[in-house]
Amino acid sequence: MDVDTGDNSGTETSKRKTRRKPAAKKAAPSKPDTKLVQTKLDKGKKVKKIEFDPAYVKQLAADYPDSYWTHHADTEYHMIDAINEDNHVEAVACNISDQAPITSMALSTDGTLLATFSNIGACKIWDIENDFKLVRKLRDSEEANIDEFYCGKFVSETQELMVVGGKLKDRHRWSAEDEDNHILPCPIKIFNLETCTVIAKLEGHTEEILCIKTVKFKGENYYISTSQDGYIRKWHMASDWTTLLDSSNMEDGVTCMAFTVSFVPNTGNKYFLAACDEHLRLYDFEDNMLLQTFEDMYSSYCDCGKFIRWLDEDAYMQQQNETVKKEEDNETQVDKMDQDSKQDYAWFISRGAEMCDVSDGVSSKPNTCTLHKLIYPKETGGKFELEETKRFSHEDYHANSWLVKITSNGRYILAPTIYGQIFVFNILTGHLTAILKDHEDIEVRDVVFHPYRPLIFSCGDDGFVKVYTYKNTEDDHIEKDLDVGMTDQ
Repeated sequence: MDVDTGDNSGTETSKRKTRRKPAAKKAAPSKPDTKLVQTKLDKGKKVKKIEFDPAYVKQLAADYPDSYWTHHADTEYHMIDAINEDNHVEAVACNISDQAPITSMALSTDGTLLATFSNIGACKIWDIENDFKLVRKLRDSEEANIDEFYCGKFVSETQELMVVGGKLKDRHRWSAEDEDNHILPCPIKIFNLETCTVIAKLEGHTEEILCIKTVKFKGENYYISTSQDGYIRKWHMASDWTTLLDSSNMEDGVTCMAFTVSFVPNTGNKYFLAACDEHLRLYDFEDNMLLQTFEDMYSSYCDCGKFIRWLDEDAYMQQQNETVKKEEDNETQVDKMDQDSKQDYAWFISRGAEMCDVSDGVSSKPNTCTLHKLIYPKETGGKFELEETKRFSHEDYHANSWLVKITSNGRYILAPTIYGQIFVFNILTGHLTAILKDHEDIEVRDVVFHPYRPLIFSCGDDGFVKVYTYKNTEDDHIEKDLDVGMTDQ
């Protein structure tokens, strides 16, 4: 959580280095300068004013309820729900590997298949129900240039399609600036899983694609993608998920690197938070607008964020209430807590990298993951508020590398490191409860909980997927439910 290769394109992520970031932030060449945008506005160009409308959002949430968190640590399914001294997990034997770094993974909607994405331009499909056997290998056999795959998704409903994004490089041209083959415009590729061929391409990003998701909004189908070019793009698709109806960029003008997106719960998928540069940015998906920026989450960049259902929230609130009662000015604080409790909100976790001032990719400022509380506006035209609740760190937690993804089952955060480890933080206590170490001493890129089986998958630059389960678990006796669905936030 292999591939034959006709080229030597798997060298970039095998080297530990912080991903390039402009010293002075500037937009991609084709993006208008923000001063010019302001000049146009000053000349009377009308721009649609976007405001939060609580009644409209409430109706959207009622008409299009979330499907997130169908599975988490407290459900009746056999997901891994505790990792501590009383609940040990260990790696099991499996053959999931590649000849180059595995940059990310994706589970099928029913949880029976695992896809791995490699930077030698391959996506492989593994059968979780049948000893993790390789069942498909997807490569664009007609691509003349160098493909690198960074991300992808099984397409909802059909599961006959796989949408993949990454980097496309000129096989015959070298870039001294990147110390790599010259980058070309990077298409999204849609594969048919039966024929293992590319049946559609979505053109629009000029640099590597870092995240792709399938989205339903008002019953319509969309992909949303983020890129190193600084743009977040939405693709309106027909019912077959392969025919493009139209596409558009989120109106931004300031972002250099857009990493991941996560949709705000209970808003009908109208809003999402994106990890961009060193910030978190809130966008209106329907109107393609940047609404707010929550600045300086990390000193270098914020590259992963997702909403979670925090299962121990009640215990946390009880702790907070007890603390407040002991403080002198408790009346004002209790009033504020009561006021906050009446507002809609959601929990969000993020991770990022700090500015390197020490060799070997380690910063003197400790790496952290952060739990945030996003509070929704109560009134029309109001602003969202983002409150930092907790930071999770440890003196040995080093994660100063691009591109690393964290995950959560609602009770724990799994946070990969640049030394082949996965740190396990208890969200309620903030304590480090375990360190999983089965990869080689280089970056772990992605980690995923299985929704209904006691399995964790991790992948990294060593070219391997490690599969963890509870020690002494007899997986053959676990009931399988193949009709369950899930949506990753």
